[in-house]
Amino acid sequence: MSIKIVVIGAGSAIFGTGALATLIREPKLRGATLGLCDINAQTLETMHQLAERMNREWDAGMSIQASTDRRTLLPDADFVIVCIQVGPREVVWRQDWEIPLRHGVRQPYAENSGPGGFAHTCRNVPEMLDIAHDMEELCPNAWMINFTNPLSRLGMAVNRYSRIRCVGLCHQFLWAYAMVAAVLADEYGIETPNGDEFNVHTDATNIPPLMQMIRTGYERFNILSSGINHFAWIQSLVDRKTGEDVYPLFREQYLNRFRRTFEPMTRELFEIFGICPTAGDTHMVEYLAWTHDPLAKPWEKYDLKLQSWDGNITRRKNVRARADAMAAGIEPIEHLRTVHSEGAVEMILGITYDANTYYPAVSIPNRGALPGLPDWAITEVPCVLNRAGIHGVSVPALPPAITELCRREVELASVVVDAAATGDRALALQALLLDPMINDIDRARAILDDFLGSFAEWLPQFS
Repeated sequence: MSIKIVVIGAGSAIFGTGALATLIREPKLRGATLGLCDINAQTLETMHQLAERMNREWDAGMSIQASTDRRTLLPDADFVIVCIQVGPREVVWRQDWEIPLRHGVRQPYAENSGPGGFAHTCRNVPEMLDIAHDMEELCPNAWMINFTNPLSRLGMAVNRYSRIRCVGLCHQFLWAYAMVAAVLADEYGIETPNGDEFNVHTDATNIPPLMQMIRTGYERFNILSSGINHFAWIQSLVDRKTGEDVYPLFREQYLNRFRRTFEPMTRELFEIFGICPTAGDTHMVEYLAWTHDPLAKPWEKYDLKLQSWDGNITRRKNVRARADAMAAGIEPIEHLRTVHSEGAVEMILGITYDANTYYPAVSIPNRGALPGLPDWAITEVPCVLNRAGIHGVSVPALPPAITELCRREVELASVVVDAAATGDRALALQALLLDPMINDIDRARAILDDFLGSFAEWLPQFS
């Protein structure tokens, strides 16, 4: 196999181990060249040792290289997988939430939209574009497969400011399977972990039961969804075995019979707009104007959870310690043969083998796939993969009101991306004033000044 794959951010505690396992265990990638890059030499060495162990024990026949300098790995690459973070992940994320709060804006999540999403975008865009420009020089025909958030905005930046082909991948569409499985558990004889306490929050301690319900739901149901990343909507829901339309049953159960503490904002929007969001409350609420009012306190009304930053730090330490043990040969690695694929392997095989493979959710330029949104918008739609590339599947139009919510977000994202790419402070202020969570000009100016001061070392474009 002459294919060459480069993973930038290979030392990621959460992403790295699974990503490498899915690549190395894949029989059709036997003999490929795999390049591993991370700016942290210590974690990179751990992942290099672990990758070599998987390569050896699974007889993958790969040629594996590692370097802290991506330019030594990129020449002639066919696929470049990117999972990076500018700044210490939990530290800057907490600041993305706390800085606007100092100025009177309480965001619900602060990762992909809202003022926190603005700061997150501005930190990551320069590095993403540097990677894309290196690819233009060293592997201009390669596909960038991006897992970094804010996914839609970074994809927009790469498509707008480089010639590199880019696809964004996110597992959040799978949350819909967990929600459907939970709501229809009695009808389908599904055992729900944690019983009436089950939810689809992404806190570290909730990941095992959530993954269990995702697997269970995926086995039983087939979902067609579309929208934008973390703000997609279920368009059809059928029983995989019988082909029966179970959307009416799901609607009846969720809106009228199921416990009202289960993803209450999702249920509210389902009832109002007629179709169900896919992402669960914590991510979806980033895109809404009704989640931050200090008088209504919707975070209490809908029990909107913040990310558990301390919990994630602990989880990363535990995952890192286990990776060290596996790399050293102390712990077994066979469980990695079944770790969930995040979609990169499917992208690589579908394109390389001209397979016309269907994949349920990618973030790519719209180009007419989802009616009502601009061609340049990065939408989350199903796709078909073949040698000619990644082709969005045309889906039915979303209800007009939902289309408008998505349109507002992509237009906001467009201004944010231009500000992040150019370092134009006037555009940055305009971007914050377009944000539905900001309702005062002086407040927007204060938040922008605080962001630019607090994150100056990671915002070279604004210096």
